[in-house]
Amino acid sequence: MKQRGIYIAAAIAIALMVVVAMHPRYRQHRLMSQLERAPSAEEKARLILEVIDLDADSADEYLEQYAQHDPTVAYDPRHIVGLISDTTSGDVYEVGDGVAGSFRIGTPVHKFQEVQLLRSTERVARFVLQEREGLATPRYSTFRFKYDGGAMGARIFDDVRPEDITHWKTEGIWPF
Repeated sequence: MKQRGIYIAAAIAIALMVVVAMHPRYRQHRLMSQLERAPSAEEKARLILEVIDLDADSADEYLEQYAQHDPTVAYDPRHIVGLISDTTSGDVYEVGDGVAGSFRIGTPVHKFQEVQLLRSTERVARFVLQEREGLATPRYSTFRFKYDGGAMGARIFDDVRPEDITHWKTEGIWPF
C-alpha cells in the first residue's frame, strides 16, 4: 500500500512537470534563453519565429527587451514583425507573425552592424539599418513593411538621405 502511494505521487509529479514544460510562457522563456546564446543570425531568426508562434501577444515583452540589448535585432510589437542583420554574410532576416525569410541587399559589401525600429504606425513599420563599421561616414538604409487594413502589403527598401536624418532628428525619432 505504501509503495502504491509512492507511485501515485511520482505519477502526479511527472504529470505536473509535463504540464509546466508544455505551457507556452515557460517554453517562450526557454527559447529566449536559447536566443541569448544563439551563434548566428539565422538561428536568432528561427528562435524568434518560434517565440512568436507560441504566443504572439506575450512574445512582445520578451522580444522588445531582447532587441534593446542586441543591436543586430529590431522588433515592432505593434505589427509583430522584426529584422535581424547577419553582420558576416550581409543577409537580413525578416521575422514576424506570418512573415519569414531573408534577403541580401546588393553585394556582400552591404553589411549592417545595427538595426533599429524607426517608426511604427497603423500603416507602416519602418526600420533603419546602419552599414558596417569602418566607413568614414556612416550610411543608412530603411526597410518598410506597409500595411493595408491590418494585412501586410509591400516591403520597401530605400537609402537614407541626409535630409531624412535631419527631419527624423527634428521629430526626435532618430535612433543613432
